[in-house]
Amino acid sequence: MWYQERTDKHRDTVSPKYNLCCRKGKVQLPLLKDPPMLLQHLLFDNDVDSKNYQQHIRVYNMMFAFTSPGARIDKSVNDGRGPPTFKIQGQTCHRVGSMLPMPGQHPKFAQLYIYDTEHEIENRIRGIRNRNDINEEIVCKLSAMLHQYNVHAKSFRMAKERLQDAPVRDLRLKLISDRVSDGRVYNLPTVSEVAALIVGDVNTSSKRDIIMETRSRTLQRISEL
Repeated sequence: MWYQERTDKHRDTVSPKYNLCCRKGKVQLPLLKDPPMLLQHLLFDNDVDSKNYQQHIRVYNMMFAFTSPGARIDKSVNDGRGPPTFKIQGQTCHRVGSMLPMPGQHPKFAQLYIYDTEHEIENRIRGIRNRNDINEEIVCKLSAMLHQYNVHAKSFRMAKERLQDAPVRDLRLKLISDRVSDGRVYNLPTVSEVAALIVGDVNTSSKRDIIMETRSRTLQRISEL
């Protein structure tokens, strides 16, 4: 919190009290779960690998992103003087493409979890411009950690195994937000026209499912991520 947001603004104090964030301590959030041991080591230790990860943590994080950021970027503010500035206009969002890259293109973002996984580490590092300081062993360990603990990485791995075992002409990956729903409502339509009746008001704050095509030239916008 900002110091000027303290409850008693008439007195200077080294131990200010705040009301907006926690109602003077009445609101208590549960503690975060401990990260995997590998991530704890990279974040808090002081060996060579940890220092490399801490120094380039944004690059490592971007390397394993499932989606790409979407925004209208104003580049006029970067005229070569002063530190780089990232200025956007309007709403930001995330975009996700198809599961497989188009012919002749390199895999990126979520495609790296499915396509050409035998060279996954090489493909991830190749997508970074300034990769001279990137440690290949750290990338390999982070990849194994995500495949072990991250539910989305596991979903993409299942789709990859499906493509390898029984290649199909049209495959979709759907991340269902509500697993208690009846699976029969997600069947593909058998006719060219489909109608739906929505009872009551549409709750715009509810989660949406994400469907990814096998190959596509367009990006799907994910506004709530």
